[in-house]
Amino acid sequence: MATTNGKIDSEERGLLRSRRPRPNVLAREAGSTQPHSRSALPSLLWPDTASACPTARLSQAASTDLALDRVIQALNVGGRHERVIRDTLYELCLDTETILYRQDILADLRAAPELVSKLRAILPEISALAAKGISGWKGDSPLMVVLERLGELDAYVRCIDTLRGILDGARDMQSAGLLALREGVSELAEDPEVATLRSELPALHELIAETTSVSIGVNLGAGLQPESVTIASLNRFQFRGPRSLLGRLLPRSVSSQHGRTPLREVGPVNLRRGSQLFKDLQEVLEAATAPLAKALDRYRDVSVKPLVALEGDLAFFTGAAVLASRLEGAGIPLCRPEIASIEERVFDVADLGNVALGLQLMDHPGGLVTNEACFDERARLLVLTGPNRGGKTTYCRALGQAQVMFQCGLFVAGSRARISPVDGIYTHFPLPEADQPGSGRLDEEIQRLRRIFDKATPSSLILLNEPLTSTSERGALSIATDIVRALQVLGARVLLVTHLHDLAHRIPGLNDSGPATGGIRSLVAEATSADGTVRGTYRIVPGVPAGRSFATEIARQHGVTFEQLTRTFADRAARPQSGPPT
Repeated sequence: MATTNGKIDSEERGLLRSRRPRPNVLAREAGSTQPHSRSALPSLLWPDTASACPTARLSQAASTDLALDRVIQALNVGGRHERVIRDTLYELCLDTETILYRQDILADLRAAPELVSKLRAILPEISALAAKGISGWKGDSPLMVVLERLGELDAYVRCIDTLRGILDGARDMQSAGLLALREGVSELAEDPEVATLRSELPALHELIAETTSVSIGVNLGAGLQPESVTIASLNRFQFRGPRSLLGRLLPRSVSSQHGRTPLREVGPVNLRRGSQLFKDLQEVLEAATAPLAKALDRYRDVSVKPLVALEGDLAFFTGAAVLASRLEGAGIPLCRPEIASIEERVFDVADLGNVALGLQLMDHPGGLVTNEACFDERARLLVLTGPNRGGKTTYCRALGQAQVMFQCGLFVAGSRARISPVDGIYTHFPLPEADQPGSGRLDEEIQRLRRIFDKATPSSLILLNEPLTSTSERGALSIATDIVRALQVLGARVLLVTHLHDLAHRIPGLNDSGPATGGIRSLVAEATSADGTVRGTYRIVPGVPAGRSFATEIARQHGVTFEQLTRTFADRAARPQSGPPT
C-alpha cells in the first residue's frame, strides 16, 4: 500500500490482504450442474502449497511516483495484457514461499528463450478463446449459439494440444510451477471427456459441412413481377456462376449447381436480420443442425475457464523474461534477489539501477549510472542531500522499483541483491500547488505526511522526496528533525531526499541520542563544479554535504544571476531597435 497525494482510496483502507491461490477446483460455466472430470490448471502466480498469501496493495499514486508505468509498458510485450500486469505488480506479495515460487518460474524462462517465444505465440489463441461465448448478441438464435459453442470447443482442444506440445518439448524445466503446469495440461489433454471431444470434432464439423447452400423458389406474377418466395431445399453443394460458352455447348451443360447470372455476395445489407426471409432461413438451418445441437449437449459442462485463467499468468512471466533480456542486452545488470525474512528489514543491492530510466536510455548503452543501496540494522534511515539534477529522485525511484519487482517475483536491476518484503510502500513526492480554500501548502504537506505515519509499521518502506519545501528553511529543519527522530523509533526503512543540508549535519547527534537499531546514514549526490559549470555524476555515495546546493552555479549556467541579467539588459538597450521585440 502506498500514497503520494494524501488521498486514501479504497485500495488503501486495508494494509494487508490475504490473497489465496487460485483454487484447485473447476470454474464451471453458469448453469452447469455437473463438474468436469478435470480440476483447474495450477496457477503460476500462487502456489497451491500456500494456503494464504498476505499481500499489500500499491496505489496508483505510488506507481506514478516510482515511474512504474514505463516498466508496465515494457512487461506488456504484446500490448494486450496491461490490466493483469498492473494488477500483479500492484499486489505486493509478503509470502517468501510465493516469491521464491515465482522466481523459479522466471529463472526457467530466462534459460529457455525458445520456450518463451512459443508460449507468447499461443497467447493470442487463448485470448481468442476467452472472447468466445461472450461475443453473441442478446437474443441470438439457437443456431448461432450452437455454432459459437462448436467453435469454442474446437479452439479449446486445439489450445490444449498446442500447449501440451510446447511444455512437453521443454525438458529442462525445474520450477515447481512450470512442472505442475505441464502435468496439469497433460492430464487435461488425456481427460476422457476431452479425448472423446477431440475424436468427435471432425464428425461434428461434418454435420455443418453437409449443408453448404440453400435453393430459394420465387413465384412470378403478371409482368413477371416477383410475388412470393420460399426456401426450396438445403444442398450439399455450393452454387457457381454461369458456365462458360464452351461448357454450355458440351453435353449435360445444364446443372443445378450453376446459376444464370453472376454470383453476387450477399451481406447484412441485402439480407437483413429482421427480414422474414432471414427468419425463415434461420428456422430451416436450426432444424438442419438439430443433430449437432444434440451432440454438443453432451459437452455442455466442459468449461474453457481453466485454460483462459492461465492467459494472464503466461503474459506476465513471458513479458518479464523478455524485459530481462532487453535490460541485459543494454548492459544493465540484472540479478535474482536473495530473499530475506520480513523480520530482518534489510535492503542491500549492489549496482542498483532505475529500470524506468534504463528503458528510456535503451538506445544509449552505458548511459545508466548504478549505485549501492543498503538498509540494515546499523542504518535503516538514509538522508540524501546534494545538488539539484544530481540523481537524487532517480535513486529514490530505483529503490521503490526494486522493492516492487522483488515482491512480485521478478529480478531486479543490480549485480547482487538481498531484500526483505515490506508490508507497504509509502511515497511522498512534490505535487503542484493545490487550490484548497482555508488550507496552505504546508498544511496539505503535513496532512499527507501524517497519513503515512498513521499507516506505516517497522516493516514498511517510506520514500520521502523533498518534503517540507512549502515553508522556510528554519521551519522545515525543525519539523524534519522531529520526523527523523520519530522514524528512528519506528525502525522502518526510510529514504529522505532533502535540500536541508543542516539536517544531514545533525545526523551524528541524532545517532548518539536515538535508539541503537535506528541509525541514520548520510548520503550525498556527487557533482563536479568547474568554471562555474555544475555537472552531476549521478553517483550516490556516503558522505556529508558541502553545505550548498549548487543553486548559484546552476543559475549561472542558465544566465540568471544578477550580474548576467543586468548585463543582458544593458546589451539589449545598447542595440539599435529595428522593430518591436519578438
